[in-house]
Amino acid sequence: MEKIFPALADKNRRKIIELLSEKDSTLLELADHFAVSFQAMSKHIKILENAEIVTKERKGKYRILSLNRNSLKPSLEWISYYSNFWNESFDKLDEIINNQAQNDSDK
Repeated sequence: MEKIFPALADKNRRKIIELLSEKDSTLLELADHFAVSFQAMSKHIKILENAEIVTKERKGKYRILSLNRNSLKPSLEWISYYSNFWNESFDKLDEIINNQAQNDSDK
């Protein structure tokens, strides 16, 4: 997870992930969606590869980029845990406030 969150911090990399979630692509196909240099795109892909979010496979003269969906699972589970924690905490707080308001109105 230490590499996942920094990799997701950039909006261009999140857009790359979004595009790869729809279909596998080459770097050139992905680059058509961005107003950045080819060198910048390569750097973004390298960061995503190092975080194991994206994989690269050679097919003939092309390198096909794919989204490694399993790589995001631990991060999603972590986020889900804390999302549930906060939702439950807010539900309990709401219950306490409502009980207090009911007690105050009964006086």
